[in-house]
Amino acid sequence: MSAPARPKPHSADAGADASVAPVAPDGVRAHLTDWIAEAVLEPAPDLTAPLRDLGVDSLDLIRVARRIEASYGVRVQLRELFVEDMTVEHLARLVTERAGRRHTGAAPLAEPGAAHGPVLLTPTQEQGWEEQSGSRAHWNQSLLFTTRPDLDPALLAEAVRRLVAGHASLRLAVEARPAKRPRQTVAALTPDTPIDAVLDTVDVRELDDADLSEAVTLRCALEQRSLDPEAGRVTRFVWFDAGPARPGRLLIAVHQLAFDMVSWSILIDDLERVYAALAAGERGDDGDGDAVRCGEGTGYPEWAQALAAYARTPEAEAESEWWTEVARTPGQIPLDRVPAHGHGDGPDEGHGGDPRAVNTAATAETHVAEFGTEFTARLFDAARTHRCHPGDLLLHALGEVLGAWQGQDAVRVDVLRHGREEIVGDSDLTRTTGWFTTSVPVRLDLTPGTPAERLARTVGHLAALPGGGVGHGALSRHGRPRISAALRGAPPSDVSFDFEGDDADGLPLGTLLLDIADEPVGEITGPDWVRPHLIEVIATTDAGALRVEWWYSTTLHDPATIGRLAADHHAALTALVRPAG
Repeated sequence: MSAPARPKPHSADAGADASVAPVAPDGVRAHLTDWIAEAVLEPAPDLTAPLRDLGVDSLDLIRVARRIEASYGVRVQLRELFVEDMTVEHLARLVTERAGRRHTGAAPLAEPGAAHGPVLLTPTQEQGWEEQSGSRAHWNQSLLFTTRPDLDPALLAEAVRRLVAGHASLRLAVEARPAKRPRQTVAALTPDTPIDAVLDTVDVRELDDADLSEAVTLRCALEQRSLDPEAGRVTRFVWFDAGPARPGRLLIAVHQLAFDMVSWSILIDDLERVYAALAAGERGDDGDGDAVRCGEGTGYPEWAQALAAYARTPEAEAESEWWTEVARTPGQIPLDRVPAHGHGDGPDEGHGGDPRAVNTAATAETHVAEFGTEFTARLFDAARTHRCHPGDLLLHALGEVLGAWQGQDAVRVDVLRHGREEIVGDSDLTRTTGWFTTSVPVRLDLTPGTPAERLARTVGHLAALPGGGVGHGALSRHGRPRISAALRGAPPSDVSFDFEGDDADGLPLGTLLLDIADEPVGEITGPDWVRPHLIEVIATTDAGALRVEWWYSTTLHDPATIGRLAADHHAALTALVRPAG
């Protein structure tokens, strides 16, 4: 049976034209069934069961929520998708009902471009700020795109202005206060505010292709050093105008304090949509409610406030015992050599000094382990068999390797999670840009047992993680002094793990942005930028093949050591995916 035709997207603006045709419940149900089935890990899922029982990752449900908004013009919060009785049938009724009343007196969206603040940094921002003894300014998220040859410069400028106005994180500034905690503010951006500080146009029409690429490469490298959160410069758009016959380039650089990987799909989707609406003659300046606004749910400053308030609630404090137990788990790894400022006499004395002080971008190297498509398919099959995610298997195998290396029966690893858990306040984060990614400490129990029992302990621990992990940061940064001191007093984990999934599962490119450009974007961090972990393990899949990168510092570990760890990880993972018998 073929998938149903994709519905024509509606505007998410609450004031849109009330003449939109009513939504057919059967069509909604068919699309939701299709979208949920794509995200379910079980081989033969029962799609009549509650969504929370189908093994669907919360990030997958965020994508479902965005597709619902794009297709039907209504918003569904992540927390609603996780309620006990939320099935595909129930969700179809909910979407149909909201789509039917979306033009009947709903409150208008907040006016974009408003100033805000000051508020404290989020726990993730504050931790990153404190860790940086190196370059805090040169620390970015950046992508370079090819653009349509006939791009209209005036429409692009207006689309960028509305984009920046609609997303508060793109207008952040950090107040670094002596002897006080840093704060963040949001600058106002009105229709009369010049966009020159955010968008610059570079005329490369007279350059041949080779010179054009060279000019783009040089300018991108320069722009990476142009951001400064303390000066309020956290966002830069640079368009290279190659004329009407050739694709141009668009560099988008956003400071890490204001952006994360998930934010890219939100930003690109809004830019494509707004430019297309403006090109079609829709302005929306008189409040006629077309698709030219970028409406967030909960803005990033409001999320920062909500997290600080959440840390003092009974719900958050009930998590403190869990996180305190995790914090007691060993998280330090052996070093091959002692930093120059250390006080030890041998390789096991590396923590007499602070190895993180020399763990900079300039000393970083990468060991890459690649797995074929056949192995990767078996990995995903094994994940379905164990009712977990492929990343859980990779993490457990990493724990087995670290436990043997450290001589411990339990190890602590920081796991990167998307952080958009709508458990705090009345949050709607599916269309909010900002730095939500959070580093969550995880305890991997490696006490004796069969391989299946040890894996089950890891899977169970991850499934029981309170609130997706956002409570740990809130309690450690904003909790009551006793709780905060216990969590922040634990030695930091030396190893992080991130399963980023499919590199190709990404950006909603359309008719404005055609593809990722070939030219390099330049160094996104300065050479003195301090890496937060001594070893970072990052797993991705591309074209059905798994790739695991091991980032480490040559001042602390030898390539042979990292190569051995990667080989041991490969062996442990192979044992997990080997068919029974």
